[in-house]
Amino acid sequence: MKTKDMILKCFGGRIKAAIENTSEKTLEQAEEIRIRINKPICLIGKEEYFLTLTGETKNELSAFIPNAEDIINTIEIMSDFSIYAFEEELRKGYITLSGGFRVGISGKVVLENNSIKTIKNISALNFRIAKEIKGCCENIISHITTPNIMNTLIISPPNCGKTTLLRDIIRHISNNGINGQTVKIAICDERSEIAGSYMGVAQLDVGLRTDVLDACPKDKGMMILLRAMSPNIIAVDEIGGKKDIEAIEHIVNCGINILATVHGKTMNDIIQRISFEELLKKRIFERFIILSRRNGAGTVEKICNERYKEMYI
Repeated sequence: MKTKDMILKCFGGRIKAAIENTSEKTLEQAEEIRIRINKPICLIGKEEYFLTLTGETKNELSAFIPNAEDIINTIEIMSDFSIYAFEEELRKGYITLSGGFRVGISGKVVLENNSIKTIKNISALNFRIAKEIKGCCENIISHITTPNIMNTLIISPPNCGKTTLLRDIIRHISNNGINGQTVKIAICDERSEIAGSYMGVAQLDVGLRTDVLDACPKDKGMMILLRAMSPNIIAVDEIGGKKDIEAIEHIVNCGINILATVHGKTMNDIIQRISFEELLKKRIFERFIILSRRNGAGTVEKICNERYKEMYI
């Protein structure tokens, strides 16, 4: 199914009409659809467009302006008219849809006992378009699997392709193995971004020997996978907290390899973080891949070894 057809299934009413009249080429290049009450709908990718009821435009003054009813209608369709079925995800500020699409939500947070109960009066949606770029790891895969799999950390600012690259590395290793040996991979997918799981089933291709634990906090999820799924590799997105770091150290000490991502612009960003001090001192990570958007999302700026020495691709 084409990207446009998959996206249209998630919308209704006037917003669906606006997307329906957008060119397939523009939608294929888009990364996000930003919908805000009483503001133009933004289509964000290599370029930014605004949606009208007859097509896309660069002129915000002629754009279609959704109202509160449009947002409510959209949420109802996305949740199959049962928003309470997504209550647990709403507490985290997003919902995951069939096709692997993830929708960030903002509005009024309702607290109960100092914890987030739900989000109501939803005023904005960030519809992130699931992207699979199969083969994007081909230029770097030998640097993290020769002679054996290396514990690897992908460093990247937001929206620079770190999850897309991680997914393709997982898919490649899961399908092809390493040095003729099959490999079992387990993904701890706290925000449903790596596998895009919907109702427990991965919507994106993460390989035939991959298991996914969806919507579980990373530190707890990694330990569950270690005990329950006997993986050779555990993969996790956007590490950072002290508990994440402790879990990774335990996993590696148990002989399991780790593939992970973290937000950052440079190697120095990571070196200077106190929470990473022990991992770096013990050289837990053997490869560091730094990404940017210099030549588009997923530009590999550097690959460094465990001593931070730059390698060449």
